[in-house]
Amino acid sequence: MTLSVKSRLLACGAAAGAAVLFHGSAASAGTCETAAIQAAAPADTVITSATPTAAPVPHCRVEGYVVTTNPGPNKVNFRLQLPDENWRNRYYFIGMGGAAGYVPSDSQIPSGNPLVQGFAVAGTDTGHTGHILDWSFLSDPAQARDHIDRGAHVTAVATQQITRAYYGGALFYRYTSGCSGGGRMSTEAIERHPEDYDGVLLGAPGGRSSATMLAFINAAQQMAREPGSWVSPAKFVMLDAKVTAACDEIDGAKDDIIQDHTKCSFDFEALACKDGDRPDCLTQPELKSIKAIVAGPRSPSGLIKVGFPISNMSVWAGFMGQVPPPWSDAATVENMARSSPGYVIGSSLAKVLFGPDFDVMTMDLNDQATIDAWWEATRKLDFGAPYSANLAPYRDRGGKVLMWNGVSDPCCIDTEMEQYYADAARSVGGMDDLRQFASFYRIPGMGHCGSGTGPGDAPDVLMTELINWVEKGEAPGPVVAHRGAERLQLLFADPATKTVSGVLVPPPTGSSRDFLLCRYPEVAVFDPSKAETPDAVYDAANWTCRAPAQA
Repeated sequence: MTLSVKSRLLACGAAAGAAVLFHGSAASAGTCETAAIQAAAPADTVITSATPTAAPVPHCRVEGYVVTTNPGPNKVNFRLQLPDENWRNRYYFIGMGGAAGYVPSDSQIPSGNPLVQGFAVAGTDTGHTGHILDWSFLSDPAQARDHIDRGAHVTAVATQQITRAYYGGALFYRYTSGCSGGGRMSTEAIERHPEDYDGVLLGAPGGRSSATMLAFINAAQQMAREPGSWVSPAKFVMLDAKVTAACDEIDGAKDDIIQDHTKCSFDFEALACKDGDRPDCLTQPELKSIKAIVAGPRSPSGLIKVGFPISNMSVWAGFMGQVPPPWSDAATVENMARSSPGYVIGSSLAKVLFGPDFDVMTMDLNDQATIDAWWEATRKLDFGAPYSANLAPYRDRGGKVLMWNGVSDPCCIDTEMEQYYADAARSVGGMDDLRQFASFYRIPGMGHCGSGTGPGDAPDVLMTELINWVEKGEAPGPVVAHRGAERLQLLFADPATKTVSGVLVPPPTGSSRDFLLCRYPEVAVFDPSKAETPDAVYDAANWTCRAPAQA
């Protein structure tokens, strides 16, 4: 089946489609005073300030916290931003990457402040303050419970109640979006609190379990295994070019993009250095490291987690580190530039599970008792166990969810997201039933939540697709995303400057082009009759979405 490309614009005005909340006419704003906001808040919520604020658009900036108990007490801090004018009866909850640990104003993914598009905007620190890669707070039962799911839930309840009261009881659509840790928050929401949101944009959710941490630990061990086993960022760039050249045209298009890394088979032995180390080859220690990470960590019972994808291998350096070991595992901003972020993340969680003196560099992944102990500690903590993938309650509430994953993400691998989607289908009666409310998109060229050589606005255009699904009942289909500053359609960009705030993920590299994103299981196929036309491969009009058997 061949599907045509369609363009979508953000919905305005009244529209049908949300099962719980519907779009109303513009409502006048309430009183931006602490006492007035407190009167509208739930009993467990304390408002510390309500301040009229000018930027990025005039709005009421509300600061507060929810007190959680059992376990507790604990403070879950939040911020709510309520536009003075042009509220479009939409609410947006900010998904937080990594370990969260601060109260945000800007959306992380898509980047920018949704206030500029007329959303009320909420965010939380998830019940603790700390570095985004520091998991030590999980040793506190109350802070752990709040970070896992409770903190985001109670914040959503409180801020949605305040929003409704502030605009005179108006009904509105409720959205959330996040990637990595933010994708984890979205997954926990649709599984544990299906009543919280009408539309969820769910990106690369922290892997399917804490096996991602074991993969980071395995990679760190390989990089520090012996003298010369660390692979430099420059060598990853070289590998990226070699693998891309070998596998670029498997999808029928020569465009420096590997659409599906699972179809790319590359013999790294062919790059072994013959006469000493050179920039264009791998030494034996480097080769051993690469092969071990591609294979993935294993225990006596089998594969712990699939290996890193070999498309866009230059993005691996973001987890392996910019400098060789020895490294510190201190979870600080300063240490990120002189350590391996993957090592820091894995070590931080391992110390929660096994104690502050545990050394992941000596952890024996080949010892089944050690792996069993990891999973037992994970289950006890209730953090990092595989997601249930039961989306029946979310379906029954009338919610819609768009899932997406970078094809070249070495952290939260696209095949894991595909498996989650398949598991979710079984929870609701099959793939056809799942597609009535949940869709999945692979993003070619994209690393972890961004970077790589893929599109720079995939979450933005998918968010627009989600809004149209929720508010207009238009099922998602082929979507055009873009690379290059002049083509990007950044949903939350400042209208005056066309720039976005709160950017955490590096932008992709490469010249300007389009990408056709297809709703799983369809794949993008280039028109071979245009192969000799200059730059035709960069125009989405020359691609179509087809069922895999037709690709």
